[in-house]
Amino acid sequence: MQTLHIALVLEDMFPDSSGVSRSVQMQIEELVRLGHRVTLLAPAVQLVPPANAETIRLPSYRFPGLPKHTRITVSTRALAKQISREHKFDIIHSQTDTGAVQLAAHIARIQHIPHVHTFHTNMAGAHSTAPVIAFLGSIGYRLGAYKLRRIRGSTQALAAINRTILHEESPLGLFDWRSQALMATSVDAITTPSRYMLRYIQAAGASMHIPNASIPTGYSRSFEAIIAKTRRKRTSHALRFVSVSRIVKEKRLAVVIDAFRQADIPDSELVIIGDGAELAALRAHARGDTRITFTGHVGSQQEIVQHLRDADIFILASYRFDNQPIVITEALAAGLPVLYCDDRLDVGLHSNNSLLVESSCETLAAGMRQLADKSTRHRLSIGTKSVFRELSPEATARAYTKLYQQLLSSKKRNF
Repeated sequence: MQTLHIALVLEDMFPDSSGVSRSVQMQIEELVRLGHRVTLLAPAVQLVPPANAETIRLPSYRFPGLPKHTRITVSTRALAKQISREHKFDIIHSQTDTGAVQLAAHIARIQHIPHVHTFHTNMAGAHSTAPVIAFLGSIGYRLGAYKLRRIRGSTQALAAINRTILHEESPLGLFDWRSQALMATSVDAITTPSRYMLRYIQAAGASMHIPNASIPTGYSRSFEAIIAKTRRKRTSHALRFVSVSRIVKEKRLAVVIDAFRQADIPDSELVIIGDGAELAALRAHARGDTRITFTGHVGSQQEIVQHLRDADIFILASYRFDNQPIVITEALAAGLPVLYCDDRLDVGLHSNNSLLVESSCETLAAGMRQLADKSTRHRLSIGTKSVFRELSPEATARAYTKLYQQLLSSKKRNF
């Protein structure tokens, strides 16, 4: 296998509990394990360099209203030239859709190397819960897509929108998927963690001839090691539901709280882990219910694992928003059955390890009552073991490496 020098570019702070940052941590660990050389390009703010990779600290800024972990990296051609004078890569792989993808495009053009981009975020998923902010974000996102096309000199026309596949999407949702299709035609290859997202980007007009792959994000090897060592420390025997996510409207945690109260399961409790703009409102919403606990931000992976090990059921109420929440993979790896609402989530979740219900508060409450049955939970918990084969970290790294090598082989044939 050819040894490669791979540049990974993101603008989430590193390390961080965000899904993209944790995904990149896993990629670094596994690509180095396969013998590759990896350089991380990430915002300098609070950056803790990984021990097994080189690091380039990027200047960045932050717009008001962005999640706390998110920055926008500077993406000028001058910065790309400076980096390229000091570092030579075989391939560059951007992980976020604003400054990171644009900086990677500049570097790819200067160094004449392939540029892979992973779409982690379903931009269209926020319109139903935060329409004004989502609308402004959509405009900025489309302008970013046009800028990316200028950087790469892309003239590839988009195909017509396949409305059969995108029939559920609003006009603004279609606008966002079209923006992602524009981005897809401005890089050398695209990947997505979930199959549905790749299908939607293609349906929005991205050519089927663009090299692409759906590569699920596996759990990290360090996570697996922590699980093996961690034992439950609970003193309570109450049935515990747990949620781990950013505390934002899109995650529909108010619905989780209402469903938990409506289910009214004797001797049960709900633990909500995370921080975000909606935390204060949710605390007020749950006020007076001593069965509901908010932990706030948890940055330690070991502490997240401990919370998962101490729980009985993982719950995710987001609907038509998430791509592949890495915490689902982690919950399954910890042996937790998953209760969820979105049938588009197609990575790791099967009828033998999870329970899919409709998105209403009533059906979510009914699902909670169904999982209160110990034999049902035991059956689904046994099914979670499939995650160790299906979503292994090595499988993720090998899939990325295969795509990188295909692009490099194609590039050589074209010269």
